[in-house]
Amino acid sequence: MDANAKLGLLRNQMAEHRIDGYIVSNSDPHFNEYLPDRYRQIKWLTGFSGSNALVYVTLYNAYLWTDGRYFVQAKKELDGSEFVMMKMGYPNEPDIYEVIKKSLVNAKTLGFDGSIMSQAEFEKFKKIADKMELKISDEYDLIGKIWKDRPQIAKGEAFKLDTKYAGKTAAEKIDDIRKEMRKKEIYATVISSLDDIAWTFNIRGSDIANNPVVTSYAIIDQNHAELFIDENKVSLNILDHLNDNKIDRLKYDDIFARANNIVGKKVLVDKKTTSSTLYKYLEKNNEIIDDKNISTYLKSIKNDIEIENEKNAYIKDGVALVKFIYWLKHHENIEEETEYTISEKLLEYRKENDLFKEPSFNTIAAYKENAAMMHYSATEESAKSLENEGFLLVDSGAQYLDGTTDITRTIAMGPLTEEMKKDFTLTLIGHLDLVDTIFLAGTTGRELDAICRRPLWRNFSDYKCGTGHGIGFYLNVHEGPQSISKGKVEASILPGMITSNEPGVYKEGKYGIRTENIMLTKEVGKSDDGKFYGFEFISFVPIDIDAIDISLMDEYHKNLLNEYHEKTYQKLQAFLEPEVRNWLREVTRPI
Repeated sequence: MDANAKLGLLRNQMAEHRIDGYIVSNSDPHFNEYLPDRYRQIKWLTGFSGSNALVYVTLYNAYLWTDGRYFVQAKKELDGSEFVMMKMGYPNEPDIYEVIKKSLVNAKTLGFDGSIMSQAEFEKFKKIADKMELKISDEYDLIGKIWKDRPQIAKGEAFKLDTKYAGKTAAEKIDDIRKEMRKKEIYATVISSLDDIAWTFNIRGSDIANNPVVTSYAIIDQNHAELFIDENKVSLNILDHLNDNKIDRLKYDDIFARANNIVGKKVLVDKKTTSSTLYKYLEKNNEIIDDKNISTYLKSIKNDIEIENEKNAYIKDGVALVKFIYWLKHHENIEEETEYTISEKLLEYRKENDLFKEPSFNTIAAYKENAAMMHYSATEESAKSLENEGFLLVDSGAQYLDGTTDITRTIAMGPLTEEMKKDFTLTLIGHLDLVDTIFLAGTTGRELDAICRRPLWRNFSDYKCGTGHGIGFYLNVHEGPQSISKGKVEASILPGMITSNEPGVYKEGKYGIRTENIMLTKEVGKSDDGKFYGFEFISFVPIDIDAIDISLMDEYHKNLLNEYHEKTYQKLQAFLEPEVRNWLREVTRPI
């Protein structure tokens, strides 16, 4: 059944329930970035597979909004369907709120599934509905009524993350959260986001591919810590772990009754990660404080043991990448390989490590024009064959018990044009500028973003995505609250945070370039003007010097690259066979 046929079924349901406009969120009850298969309703309905999307359907029109990372991809995947791609956050492009205002002038009802719409989003839509005197109907999962072979909720067991990796016990983390609650005079905090729960309770799971989280809710007050989880996910080992850390286990669906029983209290809730359905139970009897979960801030600043473990994870990951690039560069029949087969080869190298668990996201191996799609993902059937020319972009990462990795390299497979080398070099210069920046305490990622873009801006070039994101510890590869981007950023960059640095160039129909390393924030000095912070790279993989136009680099940037390459060689060489070690020495030579 194609997208237009599914759209017809959805409209039949809308007509049956007297809904004039229906919103489909790309979300689940816990607002994960990467969704369990059961909640990939936008992909099922439209064919669009990107991670950020919002759909709005009326009886006569259908729209899909996505951000700049996915414009090229969305055009391809929506081709032939009635869905119109809309550019999210773009100047002069109408957003969903404007379209609703125009499309429902003479309508009565706006509908959506409240269990997968955040309270923050709900309030935006309600504001419009109130002004237009529209009824809001948030109890209908219309997609569930037409998706007949919808996948079931994952049943994998939870498991404990040992303190030798986590650095702190769950009881210690809960105590840290309670200290912050007392400062804010908060009675309880209700947590829906799975990475916050996994970090706080030192548990992990397999409910979402590449994200080692377990489906659950949590409530923490000054006297109790409660984990709401399917009892089939809890082994005797996990029960012992919970008991040892004074954590009560309740059934997953008990969260609503428990929330309903909190009365007359001050409760902290993150509206962006709490469903409007759950929020209803909390708000009617309590004073709600809307803020990021306390655990979100605490987990973003890695403790000393987490930092040491992450550094070790990036060494083993760097070794796997070096072996992989060596294999690519020395392949005698590269035309026999595809984007898909090389992804599998990289996975083989990562699996050689005992602490490897799974990829941290689906590998993006994109050759030539495919790399212009920032989040392109090849299938075995659709993968492009490689040749001895042009750029290959490989963005990949892994989940190890001692850390989460993410790294991108753009690899010269053969001859490059002057334009390609220029774009690669300007990207590299911005990348090096950012890591060498010293900034005043209190600086946000928005202020740092322009530093990385400057060399590209001077060439009238830009990339339609952020420059950097936080990374979890054996958790989600994208983690807040910090980010480096042009958008609204509230969180400061603080010592202990681990953040990516990934500028790029994306030219539709031609090629894509991205250079990504991971940085640890550290304090570098202080004066009468305050504390100053800086970055250090903790990921080490050679940057392809065959792709550099050296004439565009000054001595300052050459020295930064040479220093990075010397560290890369020194940190990785002991783990490599002689022929690979000799090659690494050659490709990290000073320029």
